[in-house]
Amino acid sequence: MKWQEYQEAVGQLYDQMDGLGTVRKNITIPDRVTGQPRQVDVWWEIKLENHTFKILIDAKKRKGKIDVKDVEEIMMLAQSVNADKAIIVTNNEWTIPAEIRAKFDGLDLRILTIDEATDLVVEDKWLMCKICRKDCVVLDQSGFTTKNGLLNWWLGGKCRNCDSIYINCQDCGGKGIVNEETEYICNCPILWTSANGVLMILEYDPNNPQEYENPNQTKIDYDK
Repeated sequence: MKWQEYQEAVGQLYDQMDGLGTVRKNITIPDRVTGQPRQVDVWWEIKLENHTFKILIDAKKRKGKIDVKDVEEIMMLAQSVNADKAIIVTNNEWTIPAEIRAKFDGLDLRILTIDEATDLVVEDKWLMCKICRKDCVVLDQSGFTTKNGLLNWWLGGKCRNCDSIYINCQDCGGKGIVNEETEYICNCPILWTSANGVLMILEYDPNNPQEYENPNQTKIDYDK
């Protein structure tokens, strides 16, 4: 996969959030100081009450890990175009110093593998339901919530046969399945549940975990 195709895949990923705001791909925005055009891979605007929350997403297809220099460059770009938040999406991992700097600056680091990117740019990609094995699932649902003042968004899809709901938490990268008998706790941590086929998102306290009587109520990562 070429880097242009990877950039397009990242755009497709966030394009699924268009119903929760306005998503534009591969655009230029004037630099707030010089006025010169600055290229932005993905630009996502969400209106929250009287404020427009602006998010810059940068795609980086790399053989090596994201480092501190990459984080600093994207933070400078975000400041130049007046973004409220920045996200780096990469096919690889990142160094520990890069992660520390990203947390300090409030920048999110996300992984989108080459296989996942290919799924996004190749049409008619479906996932066979791992629960019933009788129907397919496509991640055609999305939403967002707030946790401790931070924006969290997710992608999801439902099996038409057994009503199992597939969750892809974009904040921590967790992927799980929920239904009437199964709940999922991602690494945020957030508790994902289902009632009558409707997804519910609840706060989860890792210091006071629930004790499940049903052994099926465990983490299920549908990538494994």
